[in-house]
Amino acid sequence: MMQPGFFPHAVSEEIQLIQTHCSYVLLTGDYAYKLKKPVNLGFLDYSTLEKRKHFCEEELRLNQKTAKEIYLEVVAITFSDDKYQLGGTGEVVEYALKMREFPQEILFSEMFERGKLEEQHIAQLGKVVAQYHQDAATSDYISSFGEVSQVRVAFDENYEQTQKYIGVAQTQQQLDETKYYTDKFFDERGAIFQNRIANKSIRECHGDLHMKNICLWNSQVMLFDCIEFNEAFRYVDVIYDIAFVIMDLEARNRKDLSNIFLNNYIEKT
Repeated sequence: MMQPGFFPHAVSEEIQLIQTHCSYVLLTGDYAYKLKKPVNLGFLDYSTLEKRKHFCEEELRLNQKTAKEIYLEVVAITFSDDKYQLGGTGEVVEYALKMREFPQEILFSEMFERGKLEEQHIAQLGKVVAQYHQDAATSDYISSFGEVSQVRVAFDENYEQTQKYIGVAQTQQQLDETKYYTDKFFDERGAIFQNRIANKSIRECHGDLHMKNICLWNSQVMLFDCIEFNEAFRYVDVIYDIAFVIMDLEARNRKDLSNIFLNNYIEKT
């Protein structure tokens, strides 16, 4: 796929390959192709071809709700006559998500760094996220992820998985105090969680709504790259998405922008 002749369309002079812990992304100029690595990280399982196909299709389905101009289709990679093809009639050996490539400078994170992210963009983001949440699916099954027992699972996993970072990124005291606080909160504030369930606040949310997953596409705020690989990360309280945005802005020392976002979200709802 690093060879221009592999693709049925014109490509840039040099194809760029970007890797994450679980994906390969190839940038060809007009289009980007995302392949899932055959890994099982516990919270994410792409270990079989069938699973990679399923999660490519899920990523397409979920992200077309907010970014259909970017997320185009799932394409098979086949092998026949000693040659790999995009599509084709040979044996399917892999799947890729085909997306429209866009310049990095339209990402909110890049706009912020260049001083181009304005109050109007954040105000529009508040309205877009509010509408997204109003349209988001919910059901008894989705709502069940708001039960204390379900929410605690993610917290307990985090505490277990971060044990190895004691003395590196945290102290034992920090871990113990944080765990004490959350355990106490779950034990004493169960009614809050039940009220959120009753108010249908547990929905199919984005799950990873930070500045790198928001862009300004043709002057419109667009959300993309939502969580497709884990229901527990996606079936969450809408406050989860809201808090992600606010956390990112306040970490950049822009509490004023987080207030604008929240006020516009509330006005829209």
